[in-house]
Amino acid sequence: MVQFLLHADTNAVFVFAPLQGETAKKLLSAGELTADSLVLAENFKSSDIQITLAGQGAFRIFWLLGGGWSLLGLINFLPPFLYEWVYRLVAKNRHRLLQTKCIIPDPSFAERFLP
Repeated sequence: MVQFLLHADTNAVFVFAPLQGETAKKLLSAGELTADSLVLAENFKSSDIQITLAGQGAFRIFWLLGGGWSLLGLINFLPPFLYEWVYRLVAKNRHRLLQTKCIIPDPSFAERFLP
């Protein structure tokens, strides 16, 4: 998702932090996270932080990207039980399904990564 967003987010709205890093520790309790978690923190620099996890977070990201991606983001407005299980299934099997690998981002994206 990070690699996708680095290129799809042409306005550089999204920044990223590892789940094991300082930023995530400040925002989340350890019980909220799993190895396949996706966490969307909106307004994280203000006192009105909104945390969205897993499938809801993923589809909210598509909604926030706008353009054609917002069509996929409409799923965010459905009750989570309709799609959350699909998200979990894909997340647990993403390495096998998508053959993902960790890629070191281009140095030009360095300012978009938090500790």
